[in-house]
Amino acid sequence: MKIEVVEKNPTTVKFILRDVSTALANAVRRAMISEVPVLAIDDVFIFENTSVLRDEILAHRLGLIPLKTPPGKYRLREECDCSS
Repeated sequence: MKIEVVEKNPTTVKFILRDVSTALANAVRRAMISEVPVLAIDDVFIFENTSVLRDEILAHRLGLIPLKTPPGKYRLREECDCSS
């Protein structure tokens, strides 16, 4: 396995992975993705739904919306000193 770093800065790293199986490359990709903190809508409370879509479908679609925040403002749940 050969790794060639193309570009590196504080927030991203671009590299080329050579002489490795597709399964191992996919495992490395999945491991990297799992370590990236993300924001998502977790709980949805619908009080009145007059649309043709079911509540579950609406909640699912809200959960698929990508949310962005400035990196310095995001605090991991483990680092939060809040009560919830």
